[in-house]
Amino acid sequence: MRPASLPLGVPTAAVHHQPCPGACTGFVFICPGRWEAQRGYPCAGGTGANLARVLPLLHALDARRFPSPQRADYVITNAWAQIEYPALTGRSVPTLEEVLAPWNLQRLATELQGLQWVVGCGAHAQAALQALCASGQLSARVACERHLSQRAINGIRGAADSAGRLALWCQGVLQQFDAGLAKTAENVA
Repeated sequence: MRPASLPLGVPTAAVHHQPCPGACTGFVFICPGRWEAQRGYPCAGGTGANLARVLPLLHALDARRFPSPQRADYVITNAWAQIEYPALTGRSVPTLEEVLAPWNLQRLATELQGLQWVVGCGAHAQAALQALCASGQLSARVACERHLSQRAINGIRGAADSAGRLALWCQGVLQQFDAGLAKTAENVA
């Protein structure tokens, strides 16, 4: 059943995963939180608002990898499928050990199957994607950037406002795809 609060055009999704059959690009975040639990789909709160802001930019700059400005046209998932937020679980993110557990990586590999490009958002997503690539479970090109939470975006230097920081975030993603480089963990926190 489609959650009532699901944005128009978004396929029915699990709290942690939005499938998109035929998509060429996907996004991996850390884990679903309070907003995702309340709204019933991934990337629902402020992070989702920032995703909605970067998709038109990415589409305008690289329509081959980002063929649409709409989130419904991308796979969106999380490095950890379980809902985490302090009032529910006493924490806001899983441990790296949990994210890197073989059964969890297999789940993530299945959700990303068939994609050509994957954007990892945050250190946990980067760790999971690196593990999948190293084990041969993911053949997609990977770019890793900061999480799209407002807190993480506010840490981007070189712009005075959120719009400028999000534009720099997009440039970082595209530069990695173009260069085939992966950023270090300290750049994607």
